[in-house]
Amino acid sequence: MNSSLLFSIATLAYLVAMVLYISYVAFRKNGIGQTATVVTSAGFLVQTAALLLRWRESYQMDIGRVPLSNLYESLVFFTWSTVLIYLIVEFKYKMKAFGAFVLPVAFLALAFINVAGISSDITPLVPALKSNWLFYHVLVSFLGYAAFGVAFAISMIYLLMDIDEKGSVVNVLAGMGAIVVLALIGYFMAGQGARMKTTFWMGLGVLTLAWFIYLIVSGARNTSQVFLFWSFCVTLAVVLLVAMGIDFVYLVSFHQLEAGESFKKHMFESTFLNSSTTVTTISWAAVLAIFYFVWSKGLGLRNLLKQYVPAQDLLDDVTYRMIAIGWPLLTAGVITGAVWANSAWGTYWSWDPKETWSLITWFVYAIYLHARYVRGWKGAQMAVISAVGFIAVIFTYLGVNLVLSGLHSYGGM
Repeated sequence: MNSSLLFSIATLAYLVAMVLYISYVAFRKNGIGQTATVVTSAGFLVQTAALLLRWRESYQMDIGRVPLSNLYESLVFFTWSTVLIYLIVEFKYKMKAFGAFVLPVAFLALAFINVAGISSDITPLVPALKSNWLFYHVLVSFLGYAAFGVAFAISMIYLLMDIDEKGSVVNVLAGMGAIVVLALIGYFMAGQGARMKTTFWMGLGVLTLAWFIYLIVSGARNTSQVFLFWSFCVTLAVVLLVAMGIDFVYLVSFHQLEAGESFKKHMFESTFLNSSTTVTTISWAAVLAIFYFVWSKGLGLRNLLKQYVPAQDLLDDVTYRMIAIGWPLLTAGVITGAVWANSAWGTYWSWDPKETWSLITWFVYAIYLHARYVRGWKGAQMAVISAVGFIAVIFTYLGVNLVLSGLHSYGGM
């Protein structure tokens, strides 16, 4: 038996647990919830054994390193940390309904490894990683990410429970129209060269930031916009997973990756970046359909969750506690990373894309804690900041590796 087999068993366990937690919410049977906790705990123990076995395997190969050095291992550790923190939260607050939102994060992270075709080979460390700071940097960073992941799941529950009505259909139609217009502008500007493409992404970033600020400032009063934001987050997660799954099937069926060729070179080649206008149009039509479906059916999920979810004050408090734990860990991760960078490259900070986005993420959560401590903010505004922060975490962790390049490119695919 090897570590890869154990990781596969853990993935299957998290899939079963995810289905059980969702079934617990849907059918309101305590037995299902208890079974879900047992399966989750079993999956966690199996994954723990797999991590230890992979560490042992590296020594058997005369490599001898902590299994935290590449994208495969970091995804596995992120999942392990997320499940650990979730089990602690469930034990403390006795709320199994959280599992319906947290376990999908754990399962999808492990499933992404297979969907994206990430290599699981144990390879020697590159010179930059041969440092004792590796263990400390990755450990505290991913424990922080895991705390933020649990905070995100609870924030999404809070936002859903805080909404009494989804608002006029005009809101979702306006959102769909914005998606179409931005997509058309994006394709046009990307076709004009790298500079115009960069300009588009910067402009999109500014627009998105403006929307986030509007939600944070007026979110407590404009619940229809908050619900649109909630629908956007759910749609984004679903679309990215489905699109990458289609890419994987396409690559396996019609294209063989050559030695040294990365998966990210073919990202969305079978959907949004396909050479066929028809395929591209169908892909975006599917995005609009998913967005509308999530928006139209979201309140149905809220009604299912009502009797299982605690008071909103408790949800808000748990989110705060998770971020209060995660932010110091992220701070420690940034500091140890800077010390590590100085020993590896002779500089504490070089504005590498991952360093920059780590700092952005740090500031988002610092704003959350500042608003909570100094301004006394609570409720929907804080849940939105928590969600925005985790979007920044995901881009820091995966987006930079998949889209950008820099000193952290060794962690890519």
